[in-house]
Amino acid sequence: MTTSGAHELTLVGADATTELGRRIGTAARGVGGVVALSGHLGAGKTTLVKGLAEGLGVSAARDVVSPTFLRVVRFDGPVPLVHVDAYRMRGAADVVELGLDEDMAGGACVAVEWPEIVEGALPSDRLRVELSHVDESKRRAALSAGGPKSARWLASIDFDGLASGKPE
Repeated sequence: MTTSGAHELTLVGADATTELGRRIGTAARGVGGVVALSGHLGAGKTTLVKGLAEGLGVSAARDVVSPTFLRVVRFDGPVPLVHVDAYRMRGAADVVELGLDEDMAGGACVAVEWPEIVEGALPSDRLRVELSHVDESKRRAALSAGGPKSARWLASIDFDGLASGKPE
């Protein structure tokens, strides 16, 4: 279920994708939550997490890499960031095995790439970000909330001057 307040943006260049992540991270300070990042390979999921880490104040963007073979990378901070790449996971049981259910319940900001693979283990109240290519230099970002906590998170993100396109 998606609550109202969805936003759709056209992001020009990787820097705009990083900036969107930075703003999502800034809005997540003090609250944490789950952000589900969907999109094809190369759509910008890890690029967005780079900004998320900076927005949370847990890491410089240059230090964030895809956790494809590690599956999970944790960054400590007042609101810890847990960066998950579910691409190689077998399903929801892997989430419990890796302790991600505890991270989600414990106030961390948990960014999950390929969330459809572990769908059953994720809370419905999460921020969804779907990234897709428009052309070589542009990406489309569609953000929506799945419940009241993520709706408040989405509403607190500053979209001003971020990208072309009209928020819905």
